[in-house]
Amino acid sequence: MRVRALTHSLNRYLSMSTLRIAVISSPRSGNTWVRSVLGDILGLQQFAVHNYVELENIPDRCIVQLHWYREPNLQRFLSGRYFKVLVLARHPLDVLVSMLNFIRHEPLTARWLEGNAEIPKSLAGQAPTSQDFLKYAMSWGAENLLGVSYQWWHDLGAIKVRYEELVRQPTGALLNLARAFDPGARDENGAIDRFSLPFFQKLPNKHGWQGRPGLWRQLIVYSDARSIYRRHKRMFDVMGYSVRPYLLTRAAAQRQWRELTMEKSCA
Repeated sequence: MRVRALTHSLNRYLSMSTLRIAVISSPRSGNTWVRSVLGDILGLQQFAVHNYVELENIPDRCIVQLHWYREPNLQRFLSGRYFKVLVLARHPLDVLVSMLNFIRHEPLTARWLEGNAEIPKSLAGQAPTSQDFLKYAMSWGAENLLGVSYQWWHDLGAIKVRYEELVRQPTGALLNLARAFDPGARDENGAIDRFSLPFFQKLPNKHGWQGRPGLWRQLIVYSDARSIYRRHKRMFDVMGYSVRPYLLTRAAAQRQWRELTMEKSCA
């Protein structure tokens, strides 16, 4: 009984003195932005991995970013190491459009979900108006990609936040998010201003792009958007996203895509 009590006391002490955060969401949902800001404000070592098995010698205070399924092995891994889970949601069509731009610059997207996002190499350079994009957006690979946030959105113990809320009021929303982990958190080093969209736009892989919620309405025609919605309806509905009718010609969408993907837009 005494050994059991000591073990309980030790576990309780470790859980109180350790701050480990796992940011687990679909790619292109603001994961790197949030990880960078929280890591700075909370004084945490930062890691970004494609697979949680890459994590070794985990510090007591750290924030980890990954895209992975909500499955028992990872759940046990996180709970056994006192991780707190943070999940970001973003409109699925904005996720897909952002992905389409990002794969033009970052080859390591092939490792998302260790290849189970199934993004074909031929998709790079295509427009959201293309049949290739529509085919991918309705595929099993896209379901895996979008499903990361959807699956973890069901986790009762996870802290959940929407990308759109963070963009709408970044200073207040990000600071409140940090205080969800540490009530006394303060942005003493100006992390929120420092890790703004221009910072990520200047990275070699052009990690930042437009950062505008609802951009998909200017790039995907309604009939295609509706088809994608019907294919992934459960994910849209559970996370509170919809596709309402709007007017956009395919020619206008193609023109806007060309304008947004010019190199000067990413500089």
